[in-house]
Amino acid sequence: MKFTVTRNSLLNELNLVQGVIEKKSTIPILSNILVEASGEHLDIAATDLDVTIRCGCPARVDAEGTTTISARRLFDIVRLLPDGADIEVSLLENDWVELRSASSHYKIVALPKDNFPSIPEGAPVIAHIPGNLLRGMIQRTMFAITQEESRYSLNGALLSLLPDQIRMVATDGHRLAMVNRSMEIPGLDAETKSLIPRKTLVEILKLIGDQDAAVEFGRDDNNLFFGVGSKRLVSRVLAGQFPNYELVIPRENDKFVIASAKAFGDAIRRAAIMSDEKLKAIRLAFRSGVLELSASSADAGESREQLEVEYDGPPLEIGFNPVYLLDFVGACATDSISVSIKDSETQGLLRPIGSPDIDYQYVVMPMKF
Repeated sequence: MKFTVTRNSLLNELNLVQGVIEKKSTIPILSNILVEASGEHLDIAATDLDVTIRCGCPARVDAEGTTTISARRLFDIVRLLPDGADIEVSLLENDWVELRSASSHYKIVALPKDNFPSIPEGAPVIAHIPGNLLRGMIQRTMFAITQEESRYSLNGALLSLLPDQIRMVATDGHRLAMVNRSMEIPGLDAETKSLIPRKTLVEILKLIGDQDAAVEFGRDDNNLFFGVGSKRLVSRVLAGQFPNYELVIPRENDKFVIASAKAFGDAIRRAAIMSDEKLKAIRLAFRSGVLELSASSADAGESREQLEVEYDGPPLEIGFNPVYLLDFVGACATDSISVSIKDSETQGLLRPIGSPDIDYQYVVMPMKF
């Protein structure tokens, strides 16, 4: 095997696979990438057995071949080479790889390609999802995924495809984020649900980047398949039963508050400074035209903030985790938000105002002081 590739092209692909590489794996081959040179192209694959990425870039191939190279070592070398440099890579005897670029010369220990795990074949494409849409849905829900590894069925987001709609939902049991968007999906005549692991969502965001290219989505019994251009991502399906999230969404919240997203977020940040380290709660007190936010701690002191809002209901107090509220404010992408509440013991429902393309609902469980 012998090929020449530009430093910038190779670095872009190596950047893409770094998140999949196993850093402390007990299986050495998982720290390597599979490199295959053929025709006028270099193909690269990386896997941790749960997520696999295939990508590549143009190359001048003098001798076709395949091997595996330490992903971290190759990345460290390539990123330090001069911008725009050409890199010549050759496979030597005894599974060594030689790398030359101008005055730089390296020899890297490789591992036989036969040890690299097999990569699942693709499945028929179920839907083509606009990149901007999928990126926005992930960004609005991923933070609500549980951090508790033991709650296996909550370790990802639920992607639901319907003939005329796409939906993504995530929850950690204390809050729930759900995004709906009307979209015709040709050829789909029944709902398709897929649990996508958190790590896969992170890698999908990298795959999309800042493009608006269509994302191809398909699945089989064991794997999910995503494609953007020539790049491919394969993920194991997350096992388990996602909870019936429809039951969590409050239907009887009859008190509505409208506030500036920025002012609301700033007030939460200031009030939360004095929240109790263990309780991590702030009190929201609503009265006509005004929202008062307060927090207190026996060790630190207390804080109080007032914010002008649109509200004409009866006085009402409710407690929330400030971090949960700030996550929504950071993701809503609108100037104004609405908060609907019923009483101090019923979950609140937050929604952005002025986002006609999507229906974004965020449910937060209340906290007691």
